[in-house]
This record gives sequence, C-alpha cells and structure tokens, in this order.
Amino acid sequence: MSNAQSTQIHSDIPAHGMDDAALAGYRRQVARLPMTMQPALNQQLSGWANLFPYEQNRVARFLGGAANCSPAQLDALTQSLRAIENRMDVKQWDFNVNADTMENASLLARSPYYAQWRGEVQKVFTAVEAAAPQAAAPRHDSGRVVLLILPASLPVDSIVGRKPWDARGVEMHVEDAHRISDLALHGESALPSWVDARMSASEATADRWLIDADAGLGGELSSAHPPAQLLEYSVLKSFRDEFLRQVNTVPKDISATDQILAHVRGEDWDALWPASLKGQDRLRRFVIDVFLSGNGALIFSNAFVQWSSSEALRRARPRLLVSRFGLRSKPKPFSGIAIFENQQKVSALRDEVDPVGSAIDARILARYIWLSAMRYPERDRTCCVCVAESSGSVYVISPPEQRPDWLTTRSATPEDICAWMRHQLAEKA
Repeated sequence: MSNAQSTQIHSDIPAHGMDDAALAGYRRQVARLPMTMQPALNQQLSGWANLFPYEQNRVARFLGGAANCSPAQLDALTQSLRAIENRMDVKQWDFNVNADTMENASLLARSPYYAQWRGEVQKVFTAVEAAAPQAAAPRHDSGRVVLLILPASLPVDSIVGRKPWDARGVEMHVEDAHRISDLALHGESALPSWVDARMSASEATADRWLIDADAGLGGELSSAHPPAQLLEYSVLKSFRDEFLRQVNTVPKDISATDQILAHVRGEDWDALWPASLKGQDRLRRFVIDVFLSGNGALIFSNAFVQWSSSEALRRARPRLLVSRFGLRSKPKPFSGIAIFENQQKVSALRDEVDPVGSAIDARILARYIWLSAMRYPERDRTCCVCVAESSGSVYVISPPEQRPDWLTTRSATPEDICAWMRHQLAEKA
C-alpha cells in the first residue's frame, strides 16, 4: 500500500467540509513537516469551510505531494529548512503550531536567519507541491477579466497619466463610456453569465467577484445572473463601526493582541451583517480578514475596494473581477486618522466630500489591483479594462494573442469593448 493511500489523502474535497478520515490524513502529513511550516497549514485545515475552492485545492495538492514522498524523500527535501530551525532554536520558542499568530511572526522576523528561512520554505513548498499527482495540478488556461470602474463622480482626465501600468496598455477616448459598466452587468450578455457554467456552485460563485465602494453593483446585477461574491462597502457600515471600535481596544502587547484578534474573529456578528451577506459564512470571514489585514480598508472605501480585490485575486483567483471605486470624505484634522479612529465619532466637524482626493486615490489603487493580478501564472490570460466615466477615458490591457483590432485604431464603442471582454471569458487555451 502506498503512503498516499495509507494516509487517506483526497484530491477532491467537498467545498464546505471534509470527513474525519480525510482531516486526520491531512493532519498527519502536516506533522511530518518542519515546525515552522505547520501553523499556516493547520489553520487552513481548521477553517476549511472558509477557504475558497482555489485555496482548498492548493492545500490538497501540497499535502497530496507530501503523502507521495517517502520518509527518506521528505527528510532530504526539508533537511536545510530543519537545519535553519535548529540554528534559530525554534524548539525553545513559545511557537504555536496550530495557527498563524502575531507572536509567531514576531519570533521569526526577529531571527537573523529570517531571510534564509523564507527562501528555504519556498523551496520546500515548491518541491513538495511538484510531487503531487498530476491530476491535481492547477490550470491557468481560461480567459480572465479585470474591470475597474472610476465612476462619473470622480474627476479623472487621464487614467495612467505619465506612468503606464503595462507596456501593452492603451488609453483611448470612448463615447458614452459610462455604458460599459451597464452593458457589463445588465441583460443576458452581462459578463457574469459568460464565466464557465460547468463548475460546481461553490466554484462558480468564487469565480465572479463584484466589489463596490458604495452600494450600486448589487442593484445592477440581475437576479437572473449566476451567483457572485458581492461586497459593498456602504452596506457594511453598522458592522464596520462596531468592528472598528473593538479593534481599537487591541493593546500593544503582542500576545494579548493575538488573544483579542482571535476573539474578534470568533465574535457573533450576526446582528450587524447586511442582508446581502446572509448565510455567506465564507464571505463574512473574508471581510473580517480584509479588515484585520488591509491597511485603511476599515475607514476608506477605496482602500477597501483595492485590498478586497487584491485578496480576492490571491485567495480565489477569479475569472471575473469587477471593482468600482467611489467618493470619500476629506480626512478631518486632529481626528486620529493615523490610528484608524472613526472620524464621524471623534470629530464634530461636518463631513466634506473630496472628489479630487478620491479620484487620485482611485487612479493609484486601480493600478495596484492590476499589479496584484500580474503576480499569478494566469496573468498571460488576463485582460484589463479601466473606465473613467467622467472623461470617457478607457485604459485597455490585452494579452498579445487576443489583441482586438480596435485597440490599434483606438476607436471602439462600449458594445465593442464588452463583446471583447465576453470573448475573453469564453476563451480557452
């Protein structure tokens, strides 16, 4: 009997859970790894139902690779990493192998061997993942679309200015550019309908993301469309206010901070979640993770759009991402904004909308989303359309083999652009 069979490693695990035998098999594989690799994997196994299909498949692939390695093979692959752990004296640390914690991160980062440790962890991960069954290998052959919307409320003359996002990018003027988002989300030809419908319900939902600084994308998306991950910053206000209040009680002591953050993650927030997130435990946990890790996401709508989009790209690898920015208020003087206080509650000054500042934020953060998309193997199959509705400026980045004729002539209609995006989503390598 092979090692993979004896430890009951499965490559096809139900999206919302796994049986006890599969979980036990996975945990046995984790225990075979160097100590510093165990926290993240154990945490993912403990929160399996909150992982997106891409994350579940990657954990399954890695641990399947570990199961395919004999003890001698795994010892050889991890020998250098274990040697570094010995030099770090990890066994003498108060190191939590069951979950990623700030204390763990602090201990690792303070070690003079930290850079070497990171390099060896990556080598081990790559080698073990390569030992997984070929059938479990991820595929990157589907077309992908990133649609970024700078609404008419933001005064944007040029999307890229003097700093192009990508050598392939072309900025052009399009009459009635505001219709691009309408066509992308309305009717039978809307983009979400063109994502491969042969997936499971969980995979299909995770492959379509709509992220909005306000609360408009959900209303525009017809109920007849396939389901999507929908996040709207404005409708999260009640939850955000209370969440921010609790987060601001976190002390400067790292171990106490870990305890409070664990409490915040485990809090019963049911009464504060908007109706649009009813019953969506995985997406709720995603929001909590974004608010705890995203710099400014709790208090700036555009920062929320950027960080949520970047995290969705990292964790779910969606084929369709629609991100719309919006207006924010001007930061109030002496409001404690640097430590993320609620400006409405700590300052008596009236809120004042900041169109120019919001536009600057949105242009920069939209580019960050594209840079995030370029970090992953499917970048060669990903196209981007960024629309500045106030000026009719449209910035298009196309895979070379899918470059449309109208990009050369810089003459296109909203219908042309949306038809091209639909073609990208239907395209297979």
